[in-house]
Amino acid sequence: MKIKLSSALLALLSISLAASQSIVHNCKEVTLRNVQQIDAGAGQVIAVDRSRRVFHLHGSSWLYMNNYMQHASVGPTGIWGVDRQGYINKVVAGKWTRTSVNQMRQVDAGGDQFVAATGILDQQMVTAVLRGSAICVNRTSAVGFMTPGNSVSTFWITAGYLKYYSCGPNSCWAVNNKDEVFVTKRVDPRTCKGSNVLSKVAGTLSMVEVATDGSVYGVNSKGQILRRNGISIQRPKGTSWIKIDVCLPARHVSYDLGRLWVVTKTGIALECLI
Repeated sequence: MKIKLSSALLALLSISLAASQSIVHNCKEVTLRNVQQIDAGAGQVIAVDRSRRVFHLHGSSWLYMNNYMQHASVGPTGIWGVDRQGYINKVVAGKWTRTSVNQMRQVDAGGDQFVAATGILDQQMVTAVLRGSAICVNRTSAVGFMTPGNSVSTFWITAGYLKYYSCGPNSCWAVNNKDEVFVTKRVDPRTCKGSNVLSKVAGTLSMVEVATDGSVYGVNSKGQILRRNGISIQRPKGTSWIKIDVCLPARHVSYDLGRLWVVTKTGIALECLI
């Protein structure tokens, strides 16, 4: 069923908030339907629909990428995904290529040429050591991976029943199964080592995304979109959360090059200038 947003609703989606909040301009619905997750990075955008099909945005068209992934991400090292068997995959020469890393549920390619992922939370499906843990594929393995099943170097980052882990140029952010938010700073892409401390951040989120430029966005259990304010190299934790109102409850969010990509709880995807 094709869903059209009314002109009145589209007008509401072009919002100027109070001075203490963010500003969103010119939100529009994209043509892809029944979207589950979206990711933007390094000038590219990919999306996963509710059937787990992966699409890549070319111009104004969404092209099917000939595979099924439960989660996908794009960034400086290319396009990555977690397939339905829990293996991490990378797009090599236009084809999804499976790595040796498995028992994963979510992947993030936004780091400085390294890739992070979180383990499956279901205790019946995964070893205890990986359950909800974050792992990292370092720069050498992430950039150099080319052969199906080829072994890649992975580094254990942290435990804590994490359900989402996302990295940018200076820090990595995490959300656990209690919706608590954490950040680690100064991550070395060669060793995946950071401050070795997950510092707790005030507030709760269901998911978090760190953009290629280091900005941080998230969605809470109420479907509200939040942006972290005051982030800098000296203060990677930032100072406060700013609410971004797009009128429709959100499920997922991603940001790149001045555009906020939003997936609503009903599966509508929006592109907003911000």
